[in-house]
Amino acid sequence: MRKFFFFLFAIINLYFFSNDVASAEKITVDPHSNLQSIIDNAEEGDVVVVKKGHYHGNLVIDKPVELIGEQGAVIVGEGTGNVIEIAAPNVTISNFIIKNSGKKDDNSGIFIRSSNNVIKNNTLKNVHFGIYIQKGHHNEIVDNSITGYNGHFSQKGNGIHLFYAEGTKLIGNKINSVQDGVYFDFAIDTLLQKNYVEGSRYAYHVMYAKNGVINENIAMKNITGLMIMGAKDFEVQNNVVTENLDFRGHGILIFDSDRIQVLNNYVTFNNTGISMQDARSCTIEGNVFAGNYIGLDLKNKNEGNTMIKNNFVGNIMQTKIFTKVEPMDADGQGNYWDDYTGIDFDGDGIGEIPYESGKLFDKLVEKNPMLQFFFESPAIKLWASIEKIFPAFSGDKGMDRFPYVHPVKHIGENDLDVQLEGKVWALFAGLIMISIGSVIFYRGRALK
Repeated sequence: MRKFFFFLFAIINLYFFSNDVASAEKITVDPHSNLQSIIDNAEEGDVVVVKKGHYHGNLVIDKPVELIGEQGAVIVGEGTGNVIEIAAPNVTISNFIIKNSGKKDDNSGIFIRSSNNVIKNNTLKNVHFGIYIQKGHHNEIVDNSITGYNGHFSQKGNGIHLFYAEGTKLIGNKINSVQDGVYFDFAIDTLLQKNYVEGSRYAYHVMYAKNGVINENIAMKNITGLMIMGAKDFEVQNNVVTENLDFRGHGILIFDSDRIQVLNNYVTFNNTGISMQDARSCTIEGNVFAGNYIGLDLKNKNEGNTMIKNNFVGNIMQTKIFTKVEPMDADGQGNYWDDYTGIDFDGDGIGEIPYESGKLFDKLVEKNPMLQFFFESPAIKLWASIEKIFPAFSGDKGMDRFPYVHPVKHIGENDLDVQLEGKVWALFAGLIMISIGSVIFYRGRALK
């Protein structure tokens, strides 16, 4: 009897499920149709296919439907409010061009106040905020392109804004010309992977957020690559943070945050590679800090942090430290500093003399930037040697007690070598072309 009732229950469920599937319709919309009316009259689960053409925006979606744009389908806002507002869960929007949101408050290309939605393969342009998620959970934002309005970043919104959002996945998005690329605003359990941000204030701005993964992203030509403030329990790994050269900016800045793991990133050609200010129990390991004006900047009170197996190469100033620093090495391992001149007597790859930072020359450069032109000059090298003999000249220092005498090899480091080599060859090729051009020019004049 029990088996009979179980079988009957299964048949009833299958019946109702089949009816739900059968009831979902595919609706095709052309530019002569009113897209909002189509959405209003659709049933839950319907698929709305939108043909090429322009459609009026300021849409409100209040039921679970799927909107799929054919190539050339454009939703145009009225220049006020949101181009699309999603008020229901389980909505999918894909393959549209979405443009012309309002320019104030939280006006957005797509404004989401619900959960379990998918926003995929859309191009958003001329928008204040690109995609704004308000308190929704488990939304997926995948392979979208977002470009803000022209103008100063202070007048713009963010590319993607997560306000108390939970479990959001942001994968493969390209963001340009916004205030902040991705803003974690009290967000929880966020995955940020393979995104690209250029031309913003902060590419990735983590503010009072918890439990996130920032992996395999690129931050290029912003003021600051990663700004992490008041955050807890984030993994920042395998990212490229480069050419953030504004004098106010940083590659990575960790401020008043706990348990931030910065692992295997390439932080190159920035004003400051990494700055730690009131950072606690953070791990900085396996990164490359190369070609920055300042490699490492330490301010305020940093406690319980570990910094090992990093390569500091080609930075004009390796460190800028105006605070008392506790050692950050661990298990007899420190970092590689390309200006370290100590000797490895026992061949274990670790120098016998600690690496000293916070040199008097660094402090003088801070007060008089013109002195940087004497970087690595014979006089400054002599000065550095004297400091080692008479360390009192330098005052308080940070110290790496177990510096590597050779660069630490990391997985994928050949990629950086290729990048650096490419820049060198480009410069070399440019000089050759200038030389050839000069020869041709003067020979031409001689012939006259």
